[in-house]
Order: sequence, then C-alpha cells, then structure tokens
Amino acid sequence: MKKRLLAALLASAMALSLAACGNTDTGADNGGDAAANGGSSNEPVVLKMNSIKTTSDPMYEAWSNFCDRINEAANGTLDVQIYPSESLGATTDVIESISKGAAAIQDCDFSHLADYVPDYSAFMMPYLLQKPEDVGNLWLSDLGQELEAQLHEKGMRIITAVYFGERNWLTKSPMPDRAAASTMKLRCAPTKMWTEMVNVMGGNATTCTWSETYQAISQGVADGAESPIHILYSAKLHEVAKYLNYTRHLYAPTIMVMSEEVYQSLPEEGKKAIDEVGQAYPAQAIEEVESVVGPMLEDMINEGVQEVYPTDEAIQEWRDYSFEHVPEAFPEWSDNLVERIQEAIGATDSSASADTDAAADDAAAA
Repeated sequence: MKKRLLAALLASAMALSLAACGNTDTGADNGGDAAANGGSSNEPVVLKMNSIKTTSDPMYEAWSNFCDRINEAANGTLDVQIYPSESLGATTDVIESISKGAAAIQDCDFSHLADYVPDYSAFMMPYLLQKPEDVGNLWLSDLGQELEAQLHEKGMRIITAVYFGERNWLTKSPMPDRAAASTMKLRCAPTKMWTEMVNVMGGNATTCTWSETYQAISQGVADGAESPIHILYSAKLHEVAKYLNYTRHLYAPTIMVMSEEVYQSLPEEGKKAIDEVGQAYPAQAIEEVESVVGPMLEDMINEGVQEVYPTDEAIQEWRDYSFEHVPEAFPEWSDNLVERIQEAIGATDSSASADTDAAADDAAAA
C-alpha cells in the first residue's frame, strides 16, 4: 500500500511539474530569464505545446506542422515542441499555469477562457457562427481584438484561432429533433457553455473528460457526444454510437493560447514569427480540415454509421432556442454581445437563418 501511495504521489508531482512547463535550460519558465537575457542567448526559447489531440488524430500533424512553421520563421530563437494527449496535464490546469507565466501553449476552445474574459464563451454559442471563415474573422475583428486586450491583462495571449470542423452529434439512436434528444444523456465538457449546448439540443447533460467518453457511451453513462467528424472518428466513438446527426450546431473554433508575460520576454524574431504564422493560419486550417473530413466520413459510413438529416424545421427550432435562451444564461456578457458578434462576422439574424437552412438543404442533397 505504501509503495502504491508513493508511486501515486511521485506521478502526481511529475504531472504538476510538466503542467507548469518549467525549463531552466531555456530561460523561458515564467518569462523571467528570457526577459532578463533579452533573447541574447544562443539557445532557443522552448515553448511546450500541450495538445488534447492524440497522435492518431490527422489534425495532430497539422498542429505539429504549425509549430514547425513558427520555429522556422523564428530563425532559431524559438523551439516549439508539441506533446499529444494532454501529456503535460489537463487543459484547464495548463491554462491556469499559462496565466501565471508558464512557458507553455495550450490548444482549447474559447469557452476555456470564459473564466478570464466572460465574453469569450459567446464565441461558442450554438448556431451563431455560420461558416468556417467566421472563426478567424471574428478573432481578428475589432471586437476580437478588444477581448484580446482584456485577455492580455489576465496574463494570456491567443496565438491563433482557427476553424476545426463542423460539429455534429454521434448518438446511439437517431436524434432528428429536440424531442428525440430529450430522452438522451449527451456528453459534454464541464464548462457552462457546453452544458447550455446540450440544453439547446434538448438533451440531458452528462460531463466527463474526452478520454473517458468512449467508455461512458459503451457503458450507457452517455448516449452520445458531439465533435467534428475527424475527432469523433479518431476517438473511435463510431464503434459504440452508430447515428451521425447533422445538427451543424457549431462551426468549431479552436485556439492556441500562451503566456502574455512569456510572449513579451521573447526575442523580436520570436514574437514576429508567432504573430505572422498565427494570423496566417486561419485560412490554411480550413483547407487542412476539409482535406481529412471527407475520407474519414466515408470510413465511418463503411463501418456502419447511419446518417441522420434533421429537417429545416428541426434545425430552426434548435437555433431559435439558442438565440432565445443561451444569452439569458450568461448575464455576465457585455451588452449586445450577440449582435456585435453578428456584425463582426457580417451576419444578421435573418441571414443566419437563411444560411442554416441552406446548409441543411445542401446536406439533404448530398
């Protein structure tokens, strides 16, 4: 018993150490030494990227290539290293470490930043973003940069914000409308917006980590989960849930965040590399996602997954519920935030409805 307890304590200590991403050799820990040296050391500053993606996820390679592009553009001043499967620690823990100055990078969605800048959770509101381009455009808009300035004050900076796939629900029985969802336990991440996402669909929220989702569905703890198709497939959820419901409730944004303190301590070449590569990536990421989704969807169908196309009326019901009820759950949002987001992406309430209907029509014709 004592040996097992000691082993557990040592493992915990190692995990905490990694999550803090301390690295005395690079001078990047907490940003202090890098700032003191002014980037004059011959050794590159090491930034450890803690990714939620597994090495089997085809988009893991895209993230790895992104890190390589930063390294190349930085001319030897940076060494961005990627670690798969949250191997440096849980996403929320690493984000907290980053906010305190850890020399790390975390991929996540905007809802993970809501504890620091509450308005960011609105970027994940169901049916608000309407097309892949909206993600990058919103981040780089006046509104996006206004929120970015607030994030800097909280100790963090967004490196890039990209479209990461159209999110749909994979369930154990068909979910063509809110009525069908009402009988289901739908897995979601443990954040307020993800719980509201389930409420919009009409289901019953059950939370667990992504790594536990396969087991939760197979054991009946959950009846389904949602994510972009390539994430669902790489997690093998199609083995335990056979209905892919084209709810198209979110054009998924994924972001990378790092410490503002560490960023400011970097050599100018390092800062420039992060800025230029990060701001160019949203357009590139759309092509990367689209190149992998088609083949994986075909594989899912060949392995027994059945496609479910909700009607225009069902999509509109989900959308109407989102716009009517989600803002009520977030009194902390700034005034007219949803309208400001629509303005930033060039959308209106009516055009959003038209685009949603058009997407449904396209899916039905596919």
